[in-house]
This record gives sequence, C-alpha cells and structure tokens, in this order.
Amino acid sequence: MGDDYQPADVDERGLWQSLERFEEDLANSSTVLKSPDLQSYTLDVLGRLLGHAPTGIRVYIVRESSFNASMFPNGMMLVQTGFMAHAMNEAQYAAVLGHECGHYFRKHILQGYRDRRVKSAAIAFVGAGANAIGGYASATGHNGQGWIDLANAINTNLVASVFRFSRDLETEADAYGIMMMTRAGYQPSAASDVWRQLIEQRQRSAAMRDKRFKPSQVDTLSTHPPEQARMKDLLDTAEELKRHNSSTVFEDGADRWRAAIKPHRAMLLEEQVKLNDPGASLYLIEQHAKDSWDGELRFFQGEVYRLRGAEGDKVQAAEAYAAAVAFQDAPASAWKAHGYELLKSGKAVEGKVALSRYLELQPEAPDAAMVKFTINQ
Repeated sequence: MGDDYQPADVDERGLWQSLERFEEDLANSSTVLKSPDLQSYTLDVLGRLLGHAPTGIRVYIVRESSFNASMFPNGMMLVQTGFMAHAMNEAQYAAVLGHECGHYFRKHILQGYRDRRVKSAAIAFVGAGANAIGGYASATGHNGQGWIDLANAINTNLVASVFRFSRDLETEADAYGIMMMTRAGYQPSAASDVWRQLIEQRQRSAAMRDKRFKPSQVDTLSTHPPEQARMKDLLDTAEELKRHNSSTVFEDGADRWRAAIKPHRAMLLEEQVKLNDPGASLYLIEQHAKDSWDGELRFFQGEVYRLRGAEGDKVQAAEAYAAAVAFQDAPASAWKAHGYELLKSGKAVEGKVALSRYLELQPEAPDAAMVKFTINQ
C-alpha cells in the first residue's frame, strides 16, 4: 500500500466519503493553524520516513493543546499543537509520525471497522482521533451529523475482545514506526524517549498537586499498551535495531527541529501554560531549556508561577521575569511583566523604564494606552 492509495471496496469507499466531507470543513476551519512552514516541514519529515516525497498525504496542524496526532485512511494527517509542544527533536517528531503511518499503511482503521461489523457491535476503532475529530467538526460551525453518526457507530457499546485487538494494533504501529525511523537514520531510541518524557511529566504534575502518581495499568477496556511497558519495549527494540545497523550513524535532528518551531514556540508554550497544570508546564519548559535557557523560556517560567499564585510564587515569578529580560531575545511581554513587578516592589523608576521598553517592542499593543497611563503616573 502506497501513500497515494485509493479505496478498493465498499467498506473503504464509505469511510473515505465520510472523511472527505469532514476534511472539506476542516480545511477552512479556524481550528487549523495556517502555517505553510510547519506543513512543509512535516511533509519533509514524512518524506524522509517514507524514502520519497509524500504524494497522497495532506497535513493539517490543529490548534489543540493535548498530545496527539492522527492519520486516517484517505491520507489525512492531523498533528496537534500539543504534540508539537512536547517533541524535543526531529527524531521524536518522526517517531510519532511514523507510528501514525503504521496505522495508515497497515490499514488498522479499516481492520477495526470490519472487525466491528463481524461482531455486530459498535467498536471504538479510531481511538483518540475519532473523539478529536468530533470536536473539530463542531468548531467548523457545521452540525456534522454524518460524522457524528459514524463516530457514534464506532465508539459506543465497547466490546472487550476488540479493545485487546486495538492494543495489538498499537503495538504493531509502534514497531512499524520505529522501523521507518531506523531506515531513515533517526535515533530509534527517540520513540522510547517520547513515552519517558510523558511519564516524567505526569509524575511532576502529580507531585506538585500533592497527588500520588498512578501509572496506567493493563485492563480490559484499555486501547493502548501500558506506558511503562510500552517505553521499555520501544527501548529494547531500539537497542536491537542499533545492533543490527551498527554502521549507521543515527541522529536526532535537534537543530532542524528547533529552527522549525522557533517562530511558533511561544504559541505552543502559551497553550500548555494555560492548561493550569503547573507541574506539567514547568517540566515541559525545563525540557526545552536542557541545552540552554533563553528569554522566552524564562518568561513562561514566570507565567507558570504567576498563574499558580501559591506561597512564594510571586517572588519566583518576579525572579523569572528579571532573568528573562537579561536575555537579548526577551519577548516584549517579559518586559511588561518585569516592569509591573518592579512597580509593585516600589522601584518606580526601573519599572517605568521596563514598561517603556515594552512599548518600544510593541508600540501597537492592545494595552499600549493603559501602559502609557501607568508610566505617566
């Protein structure tokens, strides 16, 4: 099956028709981030995984803060901004894209659909992607009744045996994706790193909320393999593949990844900070800062503390804003936040200087009049 595959039977044609109607609405929706550079970059990564330029795959970058990507039988790929915020290098990005290609090339959605028909039960075969698409359809302003009917038909009255089938498909997609990565010269251990980071982030989130971290367990209704086991399986597979390809020089593509998301990183981080999960946000910011801190990262660190507002957070926020403006690349918002913190601490002259710097960087800011009023007091 190539990436320009066409539907071969009634089942496939029915699925394609439903998805094509949805894609028409999605393409014109405000939910989609109009970012030709990210689309082109994603297609380049897919091309490297495939070994040739994609011919039938369309990429949509979707404004959604949760970690997910989905690929559907008609070649439509949805990449959520929440996933992009969490990827730390191109190899990790490729790992998830490769996993979704595994679902596509192995025709897992179609298998799930046919399995549902055999069992005469409504089965969730699209997983998280189906739930996400339902939300996207609403965002377009259309009732999407055709898609809703389809989603309801495949996501209700769950049957345990098919959930087991779904876990097997997830494992198969993992294996397919990591093989694609290895062939393309990406560091295969990046697939395991994705899961390690997600687990560590959840642990940090739980700790900051004084909650006990509960790793996912195998149960009858689980559609995905448990996280810890999945991470270990991927790591073991990566080590085996590296032994069998000992002459290959693998890379993580970190520099290309940073260059690709740099124009969008502030938006990606702001989405995550607004989720109001301080532990998760701080972990994510620190992961981005592993090589080096910069003004943007320090600013968002300050925003996490400001929004949490726990004991001592005002001081930590002020310190983070001050650290942010020490960098040449400090965003304008960092100067505003720093300026107001200085004013609160009684340093009027320094505060007004910082606010003036904000206006220099953002003369057309929506709050420019208010900031000018503050400076003139």
